[in-house]
This record gives sequence, C-alpha cells and structure tokens, in this order.
Amino acid sequence: MEEIRVKLVRTVDESYPIVIGHGATACVSDLANRDGLASRRIAIITDTTVEKLAAGALAEDLRLTGRDVRVIAFPAGEKNKTRQTKEAIEDQLIAAGFGRDTLVIALGGGVVTDLAGFVAATYTRGVPYLSVSTTLLGAADASVGGKTAVDTPAATNLIGAFHQPVAVVIDLDRWLTLSDSQIREGLGETVKQACLADAEFFAALEDAFVTRGLTPAEFVRDDALTVLTARRNCEIKRDFVASDVHEGNRRMGLNLGHTIGRALESALGYTLSHGYCVAIGLALQARWGATFGYVSSGDVARLERLLGAIGLPYRLPEGVDVSRIMDAMWHDKKGTTNTIRFVFQRGVGDLMVFDCGRYARPVQESAIRAFLESQVAAGQ
Repeated sequence: MEEIRVKLVRTVDESYPIVIGHGATACVSDLANRDGLASRRIAIITDTTVEKLAAGALAEDLRLTGRDVRVIAFPAGEKNKTRQTKEAIEDQLIAAGFGRDTLVIALGGGVVTDLAGFVAATYTRGVPYLSVSTTLLGAADASVGGKTAVDTPAATNLIGAFHQPVAVVIDLDRWLTLSDSQIREGLGETVKQACLADAEFFAALEDAFVTRGLTPAEFVRDDALTVLTARRNCEIKRDFVASDVHEGNRRMGLNLGHTIGRALESALGYTLSHGYCVAIGLALQARWGATFGYVSSGDVARLERLLGAIGLPYRLPEGVDVSRIMDAMWHDKKGTTNTIRFVFQRGVGDLMVFDCGRYARPVQESAIRAFLESQVAAGQ
C-alpha cells in the first residue's frame, strides 16, 4: 500500500462591497467593471416579476458599456427554486454560448439570489456573480453570506454551495414597489437579526411599529429607518459570516427561528412565505426558551407584541400537522442521530452559548414534538 499526500493550502480573499442607498442600481455597471470583470459576458438571472419591472433597464445600462448581456428569467415564486429550474437556466446559458467568461448578475429577491448564486457556483465549475437585491427579505437574509441553494420536496435549501458574490447592491427605491405582505416578510427576518445581535435595533423597531404604529408602506418611506434597517441587517450578517464562513459554529446563530420556520414552510407546501414562517419560528423558540430560563416572559411578550404590530403571525397555523413539521425538520441540515440542533436567543439582542462555546444545542426529537404539540393544544 502506498499513500501519496496532496498538499493544498489556500489563502483566499473573498471580500466584497455592499452598496446601500436610493438609486443604488446605478452602481451595478461600475461594479461589473471592477476586478477583472470588464471582459466577461453578462447573464442577468431574474424571475418573471422582476424581469418586467427592472431587468430591461439594467440590461440596457450594461449594454451602453459595450457588454454582451442576456436576460434569463424563470417563473417567480419559492416553488420554482428547484433543481429543475436550475437545469433549465443552465441549458439556456449553454445554448447561448456562455462559458467561463460569464458574470452572473442575480437580480431579484432571495429566491433569485439563492438560485442564481447556485448556478454561478457550479456553471463551468464556478463563475463570479453580483447580487442585486430587490426585496427587504432578500436584503435581510439571502443577499449577504454566499449561501446558495435550491429547495427539494423534503426541505428548503437542502442542495447548494457556499459561493461568495463579488458585490451586493441594495437599492432602497425597490422597497417602495413592494406590497405590504412582501415588506412584512422582510421584517420577519429583520426582527430575527435584532433578536440575536442588537437590542437597540430591536428597540428602534418597537418604537416604529408598536409606539408609532407605522404601516409597512409608511416604514419603507421613512428614510432614516430604512437605511438603519438595511445597514444593521447587513452588518449583523457580515459579522457572523466573517467569523465563520462555512457555518462551523457561530454562523449557526443566524438560524435563529429557522429550525421550526423552515420546517413549517416545507410542511405547508410553501403556501406560507419564508418571512412569515420565520416569524412563527422566532416566537416559538423564544416561548420554548423561556421554559429553560434563556429569556423572560417579558422578553417573549415584547417579541410577540412587535411581530403582531408589524402584522406577522407568531403562532402555529390552525390545523398544522406536527408530524409533517418533524419530518421536514429531520431533512434539514441540523438533524443528527435522534437530536436536532437548536439556536436560542438570550434575552433580547444576544444568543445563548452552550457547552464548548457552541451556538446550537442538541434537543431530543421527543422534546421537540412534545413542545410543538403543546402549542397546538394551547390553540397555537
């Protein structure tokens, strides 16, 4: 027997800028010409909704610089974030002659950036991509961090890759085009960020929605609050990602509310949006955490009051099947043997840290099922 060792030591700088502001999409042409990207053909990957609203203008702007630009759109909606959609996009890229000289621009919300980023991660073994987020949910969740993926019938984001963008653009003008429901979706993720890392940010959201009673439409027209929201969402996520790129430990903290939330999303067949499911998962982990002494009953009440003021749910939907939630949870990334790893907040604005500095603690399947069933029995 002979063993030959292949020694590969990599030092990679994957730093990238995040541009936030009104009219920020105007920066895309400049960003697409930086760092050796200027000679690349551009594939704008978007969905059919954003295609009508923004893709044409961006494509024309990029063509003014002499670039070869192609727009590829797929049917809008989480249900289309699949391996089949990814394959269809790749076939279109191949048919159009795109090769290793490709720059993907992901234009849209979290579904688009997740899917387009995954295409970029694997097309010709990896090409660069630039993320242009058009929704509050995408800006809060998917745009920063380089986690790209598609959903399967078993669970969300089950198949994917880590692939960092070359830049992220968050145009606050796009938030003005969102429906109330879409704004609430993004605020579900936003409240999660505040719960896990910034008590002052949480208090600012309380002031806006509980004290002042802002509606979603009023929120996106409050310049100071939207800039604060975009900046803190990005800064919080940046700090977790930079300290733990491949989710070995601390980055798991960003899964606060997602263990139940994503499983609920899958169990309901994606009929309830991601941000709404995260809001429910966030409230449930706090309610459960109170039984362990991680948060006070007052903290739980503050969280539920804020979610309610925004117009987000914080209890399980009527008639939900706990067994289906459990099945989906087992297919998620946190399942090991007969336990599932859970992230819990500590008070408001911090996370629990467990033995050996772990940010997630294993919980027995029977305990999770019993807790969820207790929530159903209590009227969700």
